[in-house]
Amino acid sequence: MGLALAGCLAMQGPARAQEKVAKTSMIELYTSQGCKSCPRADRNFARYANDPHVLALSFHVNYWDYMGWRDTLATQENADRQTAYRRAQKARMVYTPQAIIDGRTQVNGRDMTAIEAQTAHRRLDVPVSIRQIDSNRLSIEIGAGEKPKTPLHVVLFYFRDPVTVPITAGENAGQSVTYRNAVNGIDTIGLWDGKPMKIELPTSELVRRKASGCAVALQETAADDLPGPIHGGAIFKSSAPPAL
Repeated sequence: MGLALAGCLAMQGPARAQEKVAKTSMIELYTSQGCKSCPRADRNFARYANDPHVLALSFHVNYWDYMGWRDTLATQENADRQTAYRRAQKARMVYTPQAIIDGRTQVNGRDMTAIEAQTAHRRLDVPVSIRQIDSNRLSIEIGAGEKPKTPLHVVLFYFRDPVTVPITAGENAGQSVTYRNAVNGIDTIGLWDGKPMKIELPTSELVRRKASGCAVALQETAADDLPGPIHGGAIFKSSAPPAL
């Protein structure tokens, strides 16, 4: 994955903590509007999306679109990220609903007991925050930490929240489901080597992406570009609704 630094300015320097509540875990829910097993997971996911201790993002995938309903939030980029996790974790297949915890382990996305067991004793170990400088700029601030063997990727996610979708065909026909923190864009915007750093992001990017917020994760990435463990994360939600 290449670096998408256009529109972003990276700066070395001290990072001020912004979020008073540290993120203990990141949960990625891979889901689909066309999968009959997903609505329960989507409803349960709202609990994590509302939890200030958790960075919770949902990733809609498109590989069930052939079953009669085209997921209105799905992207190939989301499906590619899930496939990359499959390869990294040497799993046999991708499926929905699937929850990836801290880039390290996977469990069934409907199994809240398993999700809570995986997140109960975790704590992301690098401080990360996102704050609004003014109406035009956000500042992503990463604190100091142990120098990694290879620089960690600073991965930026754009998302929409909330989004209610009436599903009129396919396995979930007749249901109206509200989705939380639905990712609609992913960029790698920097590399972190253990030193404090800041990256400025213009708020116009949220408008351009039709996003209601953004999140950042500090993630190990293998030489073959496969995603690995996550060491820090933060989330920002705009007060203005996204343009549709």
